Amino acid sequence: MVTRAGEWQLVETNEGEVSAAYMVFRTWAPAPGLWLSLVEDTTTQACVLIVFGNNDEQVADLAHRMSVFVPVMPREEVVAGPGTAEDPQKRIPAVLRVALAAGPEFDAELFQVLTDTAQDPDPFVRNATAWSTTYLEWPQSLDLLRDMTSRDSDEHVRQSARDLLNDFQSGGS
Repeated sequence: MVTRAGEWQLVETNEGEVSAAYMVFRTWAPAPGLWLSLVEDTTTQACVLIVFGNNDEQVADLAHRMSVFVPVMPREEVVAGPGTAEDPQKRIPAVLRVALAAGPEFDAELFQVLTDTAQDPDPFVRNATAWSTTYLEWPQSLDLLRDMTSRDSDEHVRQSARDLLNDFQSGGS
């Protein structure tokens, strides 16, 4: 992997944590003030790379170099993904990509996509939407789970939403 070849320092990982059961999280520092994070949902293999740092030029350069190794999906494609995939099996990873693309600050556009997928005709897609909240830091995601616990037509989806909500409220996620 590029991170080993470049001898990048691993600065953060979720290895050994409870969250490692459903996601991989790693952050490397290829240079002082420059970081690359990998977040991957282990069930669907949906993943994102996030480049950030103190110098916009360095960030842009690293993002461009990483695009040689990893296919880049523009934000517009991520946002449109769940709505354009006809097959529910393709909508599920698309839902997870939306959540994985979310930053710590509330993003109304991404949240609207998740709100819409919470109404998807397929219960597996709705369940994926509930699970996607594990990647969000937004209080609004708790409201979405509360709504799913009371309104979803599928008992399995309602139970998943209840379990996730209880886990969040007890500080587990």
